[in-house]
Amino acid sequence: EGNYIISLGNLCRWLAQQAENLGVEVYPGFAAQEALFDENGVVRGIITGDLGVDREGNPKEGVYTPGMELRGKYTLFAEGCRGHIGKQLIQRFNLDSDADAQHYGIGLKEIWEIDPAKHQPGLVVHTAGWPLDIMSAENTGGSFLYHLENNQVVVGLIVDLSYSNTFLSPFDEFQRLKHHPVLAQYLEGGKRISYGARAICKGGLNSLPKMVFKGGALIGCDLGTLNFAKIKGSHTAMKSGMLAADAVADRL
Repeated sequence: EGNYIISLGNLCRWLAQQAENLGVEVYPGFAAQEALFDENGVVRGIITGDLGVDREGNPKEGVYTPGMELRGKYTLFAEGCRGHIGKQLIQRFNLDSDADAQHYGIGLKEIWEIDPAKHQPGLVVHTAGWPLDIMSAENTGGSFLYHLENNQVVVGLIVDLSYSNTFLSPFDEFQRLKHHPVLAQYLEGGKRISYGARAICKGGLNSLPKMVFKGGALIGCDLGTLNFAKIKGSHTAMKSGMLAADAVADRL
């Protein structure tokens, strides 16, 4: 009771507007393809991916645009779990030499529009176990349901990717989950309006690699800052970015 739940996507869009008002340049739709290094092996920025290429990566006539070099004194990488540049940087700078192996999960999420009579803005439901296990070391996971605004709820299932049952389908387990009375009471008569899935770093503190390297740092899930025991990922991701920004500002 008393919670207020917002869309993280909407928050990020709002933050982007605030940043642009301060003179920050935002490039939506341009993915970072690789890191730039100088002759001393220091990271000096990134190269964006080429545009106008076919499925084999070959330039298309008349529409090809090569990637741009975006250079900076320091580069902060926030690609999310197993970011393709982050993985390369961890290996190149041996950032995980003192860390345990990372643990991963997959999170499946749907947004539903439900009956206004069943909507309780701010209500949070967390579960562990069914349709997965809870006490064993195999096939574990848990679920969540958040009541947003506008008669919408977010429902999802997180499945640890260490599951031993080769026939287990995270998607099918998610469908089973929604039949549980605790969740079904809200979803019955509603309509799914969007869905998605993503990987999650859940190894915690012992799996955390070193954050900084020559010319930059990893932040958020690119680093693996999720506190899985407390179900706090956005908090720790934002804090890692704030710490990195403060450190960079002191050096510029």
